[in-house]
Amino acid sequence: MPSLSETLPPERRLALAVRTRTPFQLALAFASFAGQFYDRCAFDALARRASDLYAVDDGERACEFRARLDRRLCDRHREPVRWDVAPVAEDGPA
Repeated sequence: MPSLSETLPPERRLALAVRTRTPFQLALAFASFAGQFYDRCAFDALARRASDLYAVDDGERACEFRARLDRRLCDRHREPVRWDVAPVAEDGPA
């Protein structure tokens, strides 16, 4: 039987993680999984979405998440997240 979190869509899981974890805790979790993403662009996009969710309530928490994540990635000899990239529309031209 699936757990409750497994029944939620990914966007809801991310929103729940942002609401229940501090920026420090979520940055640690993100950094620990960075090497498991085949496509680094997908990892960066997920990190930007998490940052945006933190920014809805408190811009300082979003800044803390970005700074902590970048520091953790650098500690693991990985590039920091590209925060300044504009979101790509998921619905392409018809």
